[in-house]
Amino acid sequence: MVLADGPTGNLDLRTGTEIIELLKEMNEKSGVTIISATHDHKMLSVSDRVVWIMDGRVDRIANCDDLEIEVTQVAA
Repeated sequence: MVLADGPTGNLDLRTGTEIIELLKEMNEKSGVTIISATHDHKMLSVSDRVVWIMDGRVDRIANCDDLEIEVTQVAA
């Protein structure tokens, strides 16, 4: 089991993507469970479930397959 607190925080885009790919590979090839606290929406693409925490309590739990996820870019 890996507990990752903000594994992509303060990283450049390329390195953050590499970390996400590494965590996904660890899960798929070795069966390692990854628990991550993050604000990085890119982590949704490699997640099975999402747990929302509000004021120190579990607010919601959902399977990623049940979510409608839309990632957009901010125009300059």
